[in-house]
Amino acid sequence: MPTLFALFFFIAAASAQPALTLAPPSDPLEPVTGTPQDVTSVEQRAAAVALLNQAVDHYSMHAKTTPAQILQMAFHATASTLFPAGAGQLRETWISGQNWRWDASLGSYSLLRISSGGVAWDQQTPQAIPLRIKMLANAVLAPLQFVTLRVSPTRIASVTWKGAQITCMLIDPSLIPSTQATGRRWGESEFCVDPATGLLDIYSEAPGIYVFYDYTNALKFHDRILPGTVTIDENGAAVVEAQLTSIPDTDPSDTAPFTPTAQMKSQGPAVVLFAPGRGTRIVPTPNIQPGAAIEPVVVHVAFDEQGKVAESEVLQSNSFSAQALALVAQTPRFAELPQADGTPPRQRESFIRVEFTAANQKP
Repeated sequence: MPTLFALFFFIAAASAQPALTLAPPSDPLEPVTGTPQDVTSVEQRAAAVALLNQAVDHYSMHAKTTPAQILQMAFHATASTLFPAGAGQLRETWISGQNWRWDASLGSYSLLRISSGGVAWDQQTPQAIPLRIKMLANAVLAPLQFVTLRVSPTRIASVTWKGAQITCMLIDPSLIPSTQATGRRWGESEFCVDPATGLLDIYSEAPGIYVFYDYTNALKFHDRILPGTVTIDENGAAVVEAQLTSIPDTDPSDTAPFTPTAQMKSQGPAVVLFAPGRGTRIVPTPNIQPGAAIEPVVVHVAFDEQGKVAESEVLQSNSFSAQALALVAQTPRFAELPQADGTPPRQRESFIRVEFTAANQKP
């Protein structure tokens, strides 16, 4: 079934895989700080799968069995590379993976995107959408879309969250082995679920970015339960604060909202959104002495349809943050992948971990 987000994963490193065994940058918001338990037995994996499936069932807004709906949310976003801070809104009208519609705004920016028969069209000239809107869409509409718990190496940890014990599942789709035992590993995505309710409380695609789901004013839609508030934190500060305000049913037989105009078709298909990917850069630097502590920096990047850096921001603040940001920004077409003729343009997003090491030091 066509989805809103295509899947994208890449590793670009100047050295070999051992760099990925290093601990990720520390973050005060990281819930898993102890030693997670490896999921090795059939019984352990079955229990983890069952718990995560509970969260998926509560939050599966794009499943084939999900009734047609209109989800409305309002949000405030901090400034990014190309867009100033401001208030915005995002409304998704969803019938199926073939037919859906976005009406979005952020400050002076506006978007009307229609998917008809699995092909997306924009009212505006097709271009990359703001990073903050893409982040919100991923956090609210598809946080569990690409979970592969059945096949990925998985660890679990019980942590305290808002006075209750919740279970954090760490999933690494790369299948790259690691010797790191304590805390979260760089390649792991994180999903924290309340076992008492089966609700998703925390989602973190990469170290340094965290999505928090608050169900104080939860929205109930048939057998789905959505949070009333969603907050996205980067580098220790909230960058998107959203309120989910309503989710009424809509008529699945009414195709008028999903019919592209002649103008839309004349502009060509809209830019396809890719789900977040990963990258790693190990950078030998003469200014660092052998044996010195490594301070990694994760750079959150949005690439435009030409594969060039459009927006970027660091997820950690240290003495190497500015260098890491400049390195990624100055790398032309860093994440470009072959694109077949006639296919729609693509907008990619990635979390690139940059580590500066001594010139003759192995990471």
